Amino acid sequence: MTDAAVWIWFQLLFGIGTRRSHLMLEYFPDPASILEGIEKRGQVLSMLRPDELAACEETMRKAEEIKRKTLRKGCEIITPDHPFYPPLLQNIHAKPAALYVKGELTCLRDSLIIAMVGTRAYTEYGKDAGKKLAEELAACGVVIVSGLAKGIDSICHSAALEAGGKSIGILGCGIDVDYPFGSAPLKRGLVESGAVISEYPLGTEPKAANFPLRNRLISGMSDGTIVVEADMKSGSLLTATHALDQNRELFAVPGSIFAIREQGTHKLIRQGAKLTESALDVFEEFTYRSYPNLYPERIPVNPLYKSEESGQSQKKATAPQIPALNQPVDLPAPALTSPKIALPDEISPGARDIYKALSAEPKTVDKIAADASLNVEAVQSALTELEIYGLIIGYPGRRFSLHL
Repeated sequence: MTDAAVWIWFQLLFGIGTRRSHLMLEYFPDPASILEGIEKRGQVLSMLRPDELAACEETMRKAEEIKRKTLRKGCEIITPDHPFYPPLLQNIHAKPAALYVKGELTCLRDSLIIAMVGTRAYTEYGKDAGKKLAEELAACGVVIVSGLAKGIDSICHSAALEAGGKSIGILGCGIDVDYPFGSAPLKRGLVESGAVISEYPLGTEPKAANFPLRNRLISGMSDGTIVVEADMKSGSLLTATHALDQNRELFAVPGSIFAIREQGTHKLIRQGAKLTESALDVFEEFTYRSYPNLYPERIPVNPLYKSEESGQSQKKATAPQIPALNQPVDLPAPALTSPKIALPDEISPGARDIYKALSAEPKTVDKIAADASLNVEAVQSALTELEIYGLIIGYPGRRFSLHL
């Protein structure tokens, strides 16, 4: 197994979740091979930019210090060649080179893993729906993954723990940072019955750019993702997009047609996400026997349902019917267009032209350049400007879409 410091060095040198890191690990079997090639002045030298080559030695010193600090604080460093590395992350785009972990990841073995995400500004309905689903799933042995954000994420984590289940929280900052503020009690519960993890070293402060990258891990670590409650601008829709890119199952909880907070989930349902009302809706999409730790017969009976003997209208609890074969949802591509908004006055003319060439469907840089009749360098510069203003979203594979 390659020294964790070498994986950290790789992560620092090529960046987290970057196309560059992805391509380097497609060409080389591991970071140790890259480091050896540098030391022996091999072919890899021609593949490195001058700034990367110049930073190698200092980056290794920093990686060694991060390793020492992490282990000194009682946290683990899980790398792709570690036996506890989350199996489903092995094949995602730009998989994390190092995960900083507090808790236990063995619960991911032989378990159905479901991500649950939603808005921070939740409604009482969203709270009740998230709590119900998380409790049902966790009681049946499903591991609940979420982003530990205030709102639906934290509600689902807490409900899973209250049901006696396992849950994994994925952060966009160092796992020792008090973020979200006041989340320490929940984190302690996750460490005791699951884990808190991040691909950012200890002490890393939360930054806006970290969270879209974090979202790819929430969906990538999971067999499926449930969007509980989300408006059209919710970051949960980005997690849903990652789930589709990663060939994962996608579920969405329906809500009121009058509620803004439900518009995002309704959009997902229109595009093919499975309408989800209970844990049984989730179990129908997976091969029951593939998950030895899954017990769907444990779904709690809804206490609102009385027995027929009580004289009230009834719904009897029956044993869930689990299909023998997996039946994946075939999700159509997102809409090709979406309404444009008035751009800030500071936006350059070049960026305005690129904005006009974008839609809700992610496009590659080459496709954008062709549509706008511009060279790739000009397009990349304009895309960077639009990202800074939060007008577009970047995806793995150098693809971009409008920020709806």
